[in-house]
Amino acid sequence: MTAEARSLTRKPTVTGELIHLSEGTVVQLSGVGPRRAGVAAKNLLEHGATALLSWGSAGALVPTLSPGSLVLPRLVIGGNQSSYPTNPNWHECLFNRLKGHVDLFQGTLAESVTVLKSPTEKRFLFERTGAIAVDMESGAVAEVAHEAHVPFMAIRTIADSFNAAIPETSLAAVDEFGQLNLLKLLEGLVQRPLELVPMIRLTRNFRAAQVTLAIVVRLAGNNFFVSQ
Repeated sequence: MTAEARSLTRKPTVTGELIHLSEGTVVQLSGVGPRRAGVAAKNLLEHGATALLSWGSAGALVPTLSPGSLVLPRLVIGGNQSSYPTNPNWHECLFNRLKGHVDLFQGTLAESVTVLKSPTEKRFLFERTGAIAVDMESGAVAEVAHEAHVPFMAIRTIADSFNAAIPETSLAAVDEFGQLNLLKLLEGLVQRPLELVPMIRLTRNFRAAQVTLAIVVRLAGNNFFVSQ
């Protein structure tokens, strides 16, 4: 999403356009979902990328993860149940630099093709995969990296705790890039006023995730140790 890309750069983030950072890193805003993530990953490879990193937020599938926790998975499970290991050298380099600075976990990350809106849905995915966290893009990026034989890594921070339900108003009021439609937000709150408190909580949790992403950028630098 746009807010996740802004943790990497203050340059304008436009869908489909490449954003060049220092040290040779290139960012592309994909939008939510595996199809968009796969298209973005292939586009990066076509423009010379030699490694792929899935960056952003995730939801917790276990109660030990809290908003702001960082997940550096050793394994990513795609929405089609295919398994993709992350690059071990890249993982080790990042883990050694980040441990002690953030609440850090190395468990499996699963991809979902839909938003998991309730603790029941999250529990079901955990029981099916054993993953500790879920997002909607990393599996697609991992698949593209696997097919292209390039290193892959995922860096995801928790913005959605295990026991939290996603308000319908939140889903209806943001587009696939996380941009808020104020009119839809107000309309949703008029219809479902009790969702205001959960929405405030979700916003606070997302900010905690953004803080962790900023710490990762500060400690890892723009190349995220990919050259090592």
